[in-house]
Amino acid sequence: MSVPSKFRGVLDQFIEDLKAREMISGVGLFGSWSRGDAVPSSDVDLLVVENRDLDYEYVERIEVNNCLIDLNYVPKRWILYRVPPEIDQKLYETKVLFDKDGSLTRAKDLMLKVYWRPERVEIRTEAYLVEADTYLSRARLAFNRGDYQSAKFNSIKGFWAIMKIITEIGRKPILGFSFIRNLESASKSLGMYALYESYIELAGLASLNKANAKIMLDKLSSTWRAMMDFIAANSSLFRSIHPKINAKLNYYGREGFLKGLIARVNDLIEESPVESAHYMFHVLADAIEGYAFLVATADNVRFDYATILKYLGESKKSPTEIYYGAIDVLGVKEVSGREVEETLKSISEATLNVRQKRKSLISQFIS
Repeated sequence: MSVPSKFRGVLDQFIEDLKAREMISGVGLFGSWSRGDAVPSSDVDLLVVENRDLDYEYVERIEVNNCLIDLNYVPKRWILYRVPPEIDQKLYETKVLFDKDGSLTRAKDLMLKVYWRPERVEIRTEAYLVEADTYLSRARLAFNRGDYQSAKFNSIKGFWAIMKIITEIGRKPILGFSFIRNLESASKSLGMYALYESYIELAGLASLNKANAKIMLDKLSSTWRAMMDFIAANSSLFRSIHPKINAKLNYYGREGFLKGLIARVNDLIEESPVESAHYMFHVLADAIEGYAFLVATADNVRFDYATILKYLGESKKSPTEIYYGAIDVLGVKEVSGREVEETLKSISEATLNVRQKRKSLISQFIS
């Protein structure tokens, strides 16, 4: 196991505890400790295969003797039959620690064979295109409804999905804490560096420095704590929410997550303020989507992701500090209709460019 010796005893005992659970059929180590690029503040990522009839993946964070562990639960049928593309990278990186019937090992071995085959890369990049289309559709709806903050927020999320295609075809892993570095390298290798520059500019990262990133982290921390308080106060509503969103709220709403987030981002700010800001944007974006659903449940109203920020700003249940903190961290505090219109035009053109070139790029660079 490629983790520090101070954690190894803790993990060994924890793995033994997982083995004793009847519903657990396999456990694997993936992520930074598996790849070998971890830093002291990195958490430990475990892929946990469950004998439960679920149709989604969920994550649970625990802390054992100061060791932060993320348990990524997936249903066993995902690795037995058709593996969904969202767990390709996890399987590819996994070092099997426990395998009750050999199914996790077989899935891992198969992924090693097919991961970089053109047809598998096509499947993963097609999924990113669908993701991009979803967010850009939301952005256009928000723009048409005059919600320019949500329009820009969704635009950047859509552009991020397109940049994942570039990273993927450039044969770089898609990672939360080094996405920008890998995107830059991939875009250069594909001769598409202009797209990287456009992404950095439109995401508001071009002129960011350490001081900016530290202010952003302070704002993120206070906003996150306010979200945690709201989640805890409204936990009785969890039974009314889809289990996948419920799991996300449980994950993000724990002190252990915020503790790990602050430690890792502080380290990252010293290394790369741009990388840290990019990570903070996307982790808050993901958390806000689950949080807004909970707020809508408390408000007893229908919720539209297209106008997520407008909704949070107008909600009578959600604390105003969460809305103002979110638009600050997300960089959409002051946006005009003209700015969003130009942003949407640029991102739509970039999306069309990548859509048209995707298969030829795969044919050229993936073999």
